[in-house]
Amino acid sequence: MTKALNNKPGKSRTPSRSSNNYPDIRQLLPAGAQEMQLRGWDYVDAILVTADAYVDHPSFGVALIGRWLEHQGYRVAILAQPDWKSADDFRQFGPPRLFWGITSGCVDTRLNQYSSFGNKRKEDSYSPGGQAGLRPDKPLLTYAARAREAFKEVPIILGGLEASLRRLVHYDYIEDKLKRSVLIDAKADLLVHGMGELALTEIARRLQAGESIETLTDIPGTAWPVTKGRIAPEPSVTLPSLETQQQDPGQIMSAHQAYHPQADHNGKPVIQDQCPISIAVLPPARPLTLEEMDTLYDLPFTRCAHPRYAAVGGIPALETVQFSITTHRGCFGGCSFCSLYYHQGKVISRRSQTSILNEAHSYLKHPDFRGTISDVGGPTANMYGMNCSCERTCNKPSCLSKGVCANLDKDTHALMDLMRTLGQWARNQKPPVRIFVASGVRYDLAMATQNPRQTNYIELLCRDYVGGHLKVAPEHICPDILALMGKPSFEQFERFEHLFAEASRRANKEQYLVPYLISGHPGSTVEHAMELCRYLIKRNWRVRQVQDFTPIPLTLSCAMYASGRAPDGRPIHIPSGRKEKRLQMALLRYYEPQSWKLISEFLRDYPMNPAEKQKLLNQIRASQHTSPNPTPHKKTKKSPPQKKSRR
Repeated sequence: MTKALNNKPGKSRTPSRSSNNYPDIRQLLPAGAQEMQLRGWDYVDAILVTADAYVDHPSFGVALIGRWLEHQGYRVAILAQPDWKSADDFRQFGPPRLFWGITSGCVDTRLNQYSSFGNKRKEDSYSPGGQAGLRPDKPLLTYAARAREAFKEVPIILGGLEASLRRLVHYDYIEDKLKRSVLIDAKADLLVHGMGELALTEIARRLQAGESIETLTDIPGTAWPVTKGRIAPEPSVTLPSLETQQQDPGQIMSAHQAYHPQADHNGKPVIQDQCPISIAVLPPARPLTLEEMDTLYDLPFTRCAHPRYAAVGGIPALETVQFSITTHRGCFGGCSFCSLYYHQGKVISRRSQTSILNEAHSYLKHPDFRGTISDVGGPTANMYGMNCSCERTCNKPSCLSKGVCANLDKDTHALMDLMRTLGQWARNQKPPVRIFVASGVRYDLAMATQNPRQTNYIELLCRDYVGGHLKVAPEHICPDILALMGKPSFEQFERFEHLFAEASRRANKEQYLVPYLISGHPGSTVEHAMELCRYLIKRNWRVRQVQDFTPIPLTLSCAMYASGRAPDGRPIHIPSGRKEKRLQMALLRYYEPQSWKLISEFLRDYPMNPAEKQKLLNQIRASQHTSPNPTPHKKTKKSPPQKKSRR
């Protein structure tokens, strides 16, 4: 069954407090001068500056890197959402002995602050109480300037998702223009791209040994300006410059395609002229080993926000992930609009079953735990334990978009064993613990691993890990748009829908798929949106999770959007005007009353049989006054009430 009643639209809510219990301040990395003094420190080795609030949780990059450096023996301080109007906040710890580490936080600032239509967002889920306005418009540039003002001689290193995706010349959808690498605009010394544990470990080690930041030109996962005295690495690949791409938009796609094969840890360095200075971008660091992943995620995270945020309601972004378990990193799905390939890579790095079970067991002692583990997974839930069987990974963007690659080791033994063991552990607790898979499931991979002779992934998932709804992302139904997106055919989704319904029936559970769709993707015309709209009406689906396409830097879809070309070089339609983008969104959310005016005005002149047009209008109008899925269903069993505490 597929259910599209995800989240009812409405006014912004007042964020609730994500934690009733806050840790002793000495359990956290120092986030202020007084906290540094509580530890008896008179200096710090590194100050990590972030545009997010400070949350000591492995889903928050600053906490992950901070704990990792602490584990390596360094003194680390966190400067979260400092006042950027002056350098005073940046001086409170004194000069860091090794470096400043500056990040915009968990999400690219443009996505955090603006909708795809360019409207300023009214809430910021990574800020105290969801309050907007606590971060500058360009945190990497602003914080780097203040850090330089505070202590001129201390090296500045950029990192995190935004720096990673803006390492090269990139398109900014708010300014609607090509921009230089953020490394140059921020006047930083070094940029760490991808997951930064290994690169920062090496940087810190060599700076502590007395090396100059200018000599650190051979560390995988870094980028640096080719200034006087620095020799560009050889052999290397030269990408089209900023000026070349500005003069010929077709070169935007050429630059993307030239860089993609090198965006792997086996790739070559790339050189790109930013006008007037060039940068060198080295290949990503190698993926972490199982032992390194265990060490990282076994670090003593309190899984709480800093106590200073208690009075304003905590940090909303923590609520859904506080008791979720990251089992692995990486994704080989290769969706064109997704940035995972360029930040985490397509090689799956996993944790051991022991490490995962230990984390789950540690929740039982946490004062905030209420008996539910909200998610067990990674970027894609069902890739745990899978990887390419070749000695060296190829540079194909996806192992799945044109069918499952023959070289993919899709053995589900590790995944199934983990799920069975976790399930048994959960049932053995008093009272039992509930565990869900809330990460997206790659349904084409799930079907490719079906084995009729044994309990398969879909059966186990439906029986033990679905809490009534399962997120899946067909994104569209039109074959040509799905091909541009790098997604499997819609027929595969319909097959998975059938298998999911059958497995749920055998488990005696009423459960629904929650489909995610994208409107306005490059190549999508109003006709494509109309085709999808008719399908949704036919199925009586009212999909809440519709995302208007946003061009994320470094992704293939962004290159399509900025160049106006498909990967094969042919021109494609780009829904860039606000009017068309709103229309395509309205057609996918046809059931909302505010969509009526846009759709009815569009259909007035749309070439269509008058009787069919009137029928369609009647169906849309009726949907705005009736409930979806009119066929009666038995009521879904409610979850048992949450316990007050498991301490």
